[in-house]
Amino acid sequence: MTLLLTRNDLETLLDPADCLAALREAFRTAGASPVPGQRVVTGLPFPGTATALLPGLLPGVEAYTVKVNAKFPGARPALRGVVCLFSGVDGALLTLLDSATVTAWRTGLAAALGTHLPASPARPRARRSG
Repeated sequence: MTLLLTRNDLETLLDPADCLAALREAFRTAGASPVPGQRVVTGLPFPGTATALLPGLLPGVEAYTVKVNAKFPGARPALRGVVCLFSGVDGALLTLLDSATVTAWRTGLAAALGTHLPASPARPRARRSG
C-alpha cells in the first residue's frame, strides 16, 4: 500500500534537526552514487514547465526517488508536484510526498548548512576589508 504524505503530514512528521543531519550526510556522500542524477525540463503549451529529477539515491538505502514538478509562475503556489519513493527491490511505489514542502525544507536546510560552517565559532573569522 502506498503512503500519501501531504504538506500537513510532512510538517507534523519532519524534525528540522534530523532533516539537517540527513541532508548533511546526503551532501557528503553525493558523489558516491553509482547512477548520476538527471534533470529533465520541458516547456508546455501553456505558461508553465514540467520538471523531473531522477533518481534520488542514497548509499545503503534500497529505494530511490523521482521528483515531478509543474511550475506555473502565475499560480500560488507556483510549484506543485510529488516526490515518488520507489522500492529498489521490486519497484513498488512506497510513498508519495508533497514536493513543494520537500523542496522548501531542502532549500532552507541547505542554506543553513551553507552558512553554518563559515559562521562556526571554531573557524577563524573572515577579515573585513575597507
